[in-house]
Amino acid sequence: MSPRSISESEFQAREKELIELARTLVNDSCLTTLTIDKVVAASPYSKGTVYKHFLGKEDLLMAICNTCVDEIQTIFNRALQFNGNSRERTLAVSVAYIIWAKLHPSELFMVLSAHSPSVAACSSDSRNEEHSCSEAALMGLMNKEIERAVDSGDFELPKEMCLEQVTFALWSASWGAMALIMSKGDSVKLGPMQLERESFTNTRLLLDGFNWKPLSKDWDYKESIRRITDEIFSPEIAMLESMGNPFVFAQ
Repeated sequence: MSPRSISESEFQAREKELIELARTLVNDSCLTTLTIDKVVAASPYSKGTVYKHFLGKEDLLMAICNTCVDEIQTIFNRALQFNGNSRERTLAVSVAYIIWAKLHPSELFMVLSAHSPSVAACSSDSRNEEHSCSEAALMGLMNKEIERAVDSGDFELPKEMCLEQVTFALWSASWGAMALIMSKGDSVKLGPMQLERESFTNTRLLLDGFNWKPLSKDWDYKESIRRITDEIFSPEIAMLESMGNPFVFAQ
């Protein structure tokens, strides 16, 4: 009997199931030990079926990265709905990024793997194109918010800088702080560092350095963070509490 053909929606649902399974395996173990064979062993599908979805481990990694970027874009979109000034909305994005990273610590590092030439080279053209589009859309969200801040008079774009450079500065400062602190292990020097505090410190220093108003000396951004978490991210805050990894408000 020939195998039953499935619809495109069933195919996509199965692919999503396999991606989520792979994410669980990474969270339970680590990224370097993920293989197609492990996915097959943990799933109800044959190796041939799994290979219908992914060219190999690298293609699977790219698929996970794309899923994560889409999740980050969704939570950033929510952050940008915050009813506040432009700098508060930018701070809300930092809050969103921290929350997502605390909920998905392994994936924070996995997203970077999509930038590895070896992963891109072994992924399908469609998967690479999807990643390019998703990342461009994510960066575009912040570019648009920065443009809104310029239009409102809160922020003046520094000479010889473009929107993308400001977005990159914010992204790299946030990701760098989280990556270093979340991977610190037994580091003596990084031991005193606290994820939320250092991340918000980086954001504050950058935005004050850009003279993005209101400056921190003129506004209670601690209260802004409380409003952001209460009004937009209370379900995620509760989830972090239940996981024993609470969001820390002290700065």
